Amino acid sequence: MLDSILLWKNVIRKTPPLLSLDYSSVSFEVIRMIVEDKSTAPMVLDGIAKAYYNSSKVIEVILRNSNLPPQTIKFLLANSNKEIHQLVISIKEKGLTPYSAQKELAALETEAETESFDETSAKYLNIFQQIQRMSVSEKVQLALKGNKEARNILIKDANKKVALTVLESPKMTEQEIEMIAQSKNVSEDVLREIASKKDWLKNYSIVKSLVNNSKTPVGISLSHLNHLKEKDLNDLAKNKNIPETIRTAANRLVVLRKRSANSK
Repeated sequence: MLDSILLWKNVIRKTPPLLSLDYSSVSFEVIRMIVEDKSTAPMVLDGIAKAYYNSSKVIEVILRNSNLPPQTIKFLLANSNKEIHQLVISIKEKGLTPYSAQKELAALETEAETESFDETSAKYLNIFQQIQRMSVSEKVQLALKGNKEARNILIKDANKKVALTVLESPKMTEQEIEMIAQSKNVSEDVLREIASKKDWLKNYSIVKSLVNNSKTPVGISLSHLNHLKEKDLNDLAKNKNIPETIRTAANRLVVLRKRSANSK
């Protein structure tokens, strides 16, 4: 057991910050030892909490670690089941939740109550759970009329109609569109729809986000390369997370622009 714990701690230390480990296959005893360790990094605690967000025995232990980030508690309140939600509240009421997260948690509870789109739902039934119980037609209506949190969930829905309807919401902001354009968790259909809207493409940040997203169809990315600034083109040419075709085209465009500038 000790060997397993030391092995996992070594793996965690050597894993780059932008990569995530699959904690779901690790035994509870190893997880418990890791999350009880006060030297465990907040990022690791966050990753484990998200892997076990519906496991009460893991969450109960992890909530007692003072390194747990407030945003992890927000994630648990928004995505976990009723049992976990009640556990988070119970831990807080007993004064066991890290002090740094106390005010944050109180604010999140108030926010959850004021932003709920279904006032008749059970007290601890969150938006994610409500959406899971909805029919396609109900999801479509929520996509048009719901709040930002609902849109953030529905834009990733497996049903194409539901996801695309989110983009039609009159409440949608360009800031949200930019975040969606950056997301690797939305479908190509969503990214194609964003790229088809001339008004959104007037926003440079949205164009930049689309081109830098590895899920954006190559044809769309190529068509917008010429709109990028020199610095962003240089960054794109070095971005190994996007298709090589895009990197090569970006690098070629950088060279052409330099030649053009030198010839003047």
